[in-house]
Order: sequence, then structure tokens, then C-alpha cells
Amino acid sequence: MRKALGIICYLLMLAADAAALYYTYRAYTQKISYDLGLLIFTPVFIVSYWFSTFFAQLIHPLGRRPLINRGLYKFLYWLSSALSLALIGFWVYLFIDRALYVNIGTNNGSGVI
Repeated sequence: MRKALGIICYLLMLAADAAALYYTYRAYTQKISYDLGLLIFTPVFIVSYWFSTFFAQLIHPLGRRPLINRGLYKFLYWLSSALSLALIGFWVYLFIDRALYVNIGTNNGSGVI
């Protein structure tokens, strides 16, 4: 039962990452605004993180025998972590490209550039 739930959690995590990637791409190509993309990305990314931790606890619980071999577990966990870090890194790029450069040129009379 734990193995089936672990597989379901991993697949749901990949689906949430795919949805986050889709909205990231739409924000990058400016089919949706940067702000809307970030507002959609944030809760989807949180859901992805939750399913990642559920997967880790179901497949490799502390103090119990793991359900899959250690090499496969490390590969799957590394793959999900790399995808998550790539998504966050791309949003940092989008922040610098879309939001930061737009606000640098505006001066609202405060004397701060």
C-alpha cells in the first residue's frame, strides 16, 4: 500500500511540476503577465514540494526498511530536486528580466533610483 501511495505521490509531484513549468513558459513568452504567472506558480510549487516530501516519507521512512533500492530512490529524489531548483532559478531570471529592469527606470520623486 505504501509503495502504491508513494508512486501516486511522485506522479502527482511530477504533474504539479509540469503545471508549474507550463505557467512559467507562458509567463516567459508573455502570454500571461509576470505577476499572474508568479501567483499561479507559487501554490503549484508548494503542492509539488508537499508531494515530494510525502513520497520521501512513504518510500524511505525513518527507522524502517525502504520500499525501493537506495540507488533508485536517490535518482528519483535528485530528479525532482533538480527540476524544482531549475524552476526556481528560472523565476529568479524572470524576476530580474521582467520586474527589476522595469522598476529601475522609474523615478517616483523619492530620490531613490
